[in-house]
Amino acid sequence: MKGNRLIVIIWSVLLFLVTFTCSLTYLVTQQSIRLGANELPAQAAHDTAYNLQHGQNPTSSIPVNKIDITKSMDTFVMIFDKHQNLLATSGRMNNQNPSYPKGVLDTVKKKGEDRVTWETKTGLRFATVAIQTNHNYIVAAHSLYETEKRIDSISKLVLLAWTMYLICSVIAFGIIFVVVRKINRIQ
Repeated sequence: MKGNRLIVIIWSVLLFLVTFTCSLTYLVTQQSIRLGANELPAQAAHDTAYNLQHGQNPTSSIPVNKIDITKSMDTFVMIFDKHQNLLATSGRMNNQNPSYPKGVLDTVKKKGEDRVTWETKTGLRFATVAIQTNHNYIVAAHSLYETEKRIDSISKLVLLAWTMYLICSVIAFGIIFVVVRKINRIQ
């Protein structure tokens, strides 16, 4: 009986360690992928700031191609004035200007920069980097569609690995349990 309890304790500890490891693996991978999604918007925001600081007007500072953000996954840029009024945008949403949350711009006013996931009313999600220049706020955004598909795939792989460990460990410890019982009967 003492050996059986020891087997259950060892299995429980190993299950905890594997669960912790799988959870930590998922968390680190998910955050790494999500934070990496900020690279394109950060580059676009800083390039736009550079253009503005070197004399270009807002309209000529943003990408020339206007994209429909409901269909395209390209990076787009929005420029707001100091009163948070939209001056220029390279992204359109169903032939209208996108409506970016003003609360983010309030944070940018205090901190100089903010990086957030923006979800539109229609459920589209974007990695956004918002920065402040001397007289403007610049927001660059990139669709998270592919990023979130990748994260979903990773979560399924981690869950599969955990499930396979659980199944294999139950079988292995079941065999060990039977062997220990037979040894105890012999003695």
